[in-house]
Amino acid sequence: MFARLFEGVRRWYWLAGGGLILIVIAAFVLWPGGEEEPRARQYRDVSACLLTDSAGINSAEAKPVWAGMQDASLKTLGQVRFLSIAGPQDVTNGRTFVNTLVLGKCAVIVATGKLPVETVSAVARESPNQKFVIVVSGGSTPAPGVGNVSVVSASGDDATRTAVSGAVADSLS
Repeated sequence: MFARLFEGVRRWYWLAGGGLILIVIAAFVLWPGGEEEPRARQYRDVSACLLTDSAGINSAEAKPVWAGMQDASLKTLGQVRFLSIAGPQDVTNGRTFVNTLVLGKCAVIVATGKLPVETVSAVARESPNQKFVIVVSGGSTPAPGVGNVSVVSASGDDATRTAVSGAVADSLS
């Protein structure tokens, strides 16, 4: 009699254990998931490059230009990067940095600040297949005299940002 009773209890343990395992599996499968993790932006294989003087993108004249380039990046999924002229702040030294960006296959090179604009104006003739955008302020618009150079007049941070964004987006499209 004990054997039969013991066998019945053992069966209930197995059934209860199996049922518990099924409940755990069902809860795991049916449990609502959290929000999906954000994904990294997938950039196209095209880039716009900003040339600045030694102050970099933190200078007052470079901030709206860099912001405009980032806006263009969001619109086109093109990459943006910058390079600051290190060392002597003259056109001769600046040429090395412009040529680095040209060899880096930038779709467009944007220059802001007196030295970068002067350097790009000097180098543009030597790189006829490279697109350049120079950002000038104070109403002075140097005549680049070369078809591969576009000029953006900086007339306030918001206007400069918008103009640069449009010029860069056009070049990255």
